[in-house]
Amino acid sequence: MNFNVKIKNTMNESNIQQNMGKPNDEIDIFEFCSRMWEAFKNFLADVRDFFISIIIFLIRKTLWIVTFAFAGIIVGFLLYGFSKTSYSSWMEGNTGDLDNSIVIDHVNRLNQLTGKPALLASFLNITEEQAAQIGSIRAYYGIDLNRDGRPEFIDFNETFNPRDTAQARAPSFIYIQVTVFDEDILPVLRNGLIHYINDSPFLQELFRITRRQKQQMISNIQSEIDKIDSLQRSQFRRRENLDNIQMFYLGNQPALQTFHNAILELHEEIQTLERELEISDEIITIVHDFMPLSMVVFSVHKSVFISSGIMAILGIFSALIWQYRKRIWKLIKEDM
Repeated sequence: MNFNVKIKNTMNESNIQQNMGKPNDEIDIFEFCSRMWEAFKNFLADVRDFFISIIIFLIRKTLWIVTFAFAGIIVGFLLYGFSKTSYSSWMEGNTGDLDNSIVIDHVNRLNQLTGKPALLASFLNITEEQAAQIGSIRAYYGIDLNRDGRPEFIDFNETFNPRDTAQARAPSFIYIQVTVFDEDILPVLRNGLIHYINDSPFLQELFRITRRQKQQMISNIQSEIDKIDSLQRSQFRRRENLDNIQMFYLGNQPALQTFHNAILELHEEIQTLERELEISDEIITIVHDFMPLSMVVFSVHKSVFISSGIMAILGIFSALIWQYRKRIWKLIKEDM
């Protein structure tokens, strides 16, 4: 009995201690939450004060910043006056069965000669004065999203990822984008680019091989048509010599309609190849020419906007340095 009484007394004491500890825990959690809330309010107040101080600083230094921005406007006009207005345009071409990657690489080599008018003029078969009006020449791929052989957009930003199975480079299509300082040379540049591509011995040899292969394919298909037609005629004559009973037992013989469908399909292939040979009688065929109303690359508004923005930012930093010049000088002295 005494042992049981001792156990009960011990349990009662532990329960009393636990009950006494609960209010302290609740008070600690409450104090922690209140401290967190106070810290958050102080943080918001600091952020508010920071933005208010920035606004006050900008208001006080408005004249300083406006002066720098006005100087930037003047600099923008001067830069535009001393620079050439450039225009951007592009045209679409089709290389037929010739690998368009080879033609694109061939055209992109011209971009390295845009700063050398004499060399560029010799490759494009134009005058040196006309070549001096060319700022850049770049060739790009078209991206095919629907897998129908037609590009949905032009990869001017070169964002194509070969690992992305949702898109593919459209075959045979090439897009040439140029930047010029005079829009009047676009027709001359178009003819020069066609001359440059068609005058390449390597591309000419590839083009001749491709046309010879197509012509050989047409001959092979025509030979197959003749064979099927001969087989069809012999099958027809054989069936004419059989009576109805024999036709019943030979019902597993190929039907005449099968020969007819095969001949039609082969004729369609021949027509497709002949059409390609007639259309692509040159290495590149122009689908869409350069647009006469090109996009202005460097305008007076763009020049003024960029220069005034840069000068305004410089004005803000210079105002900060001037306001805290004493502290900055003191820190510099301490480091020295």
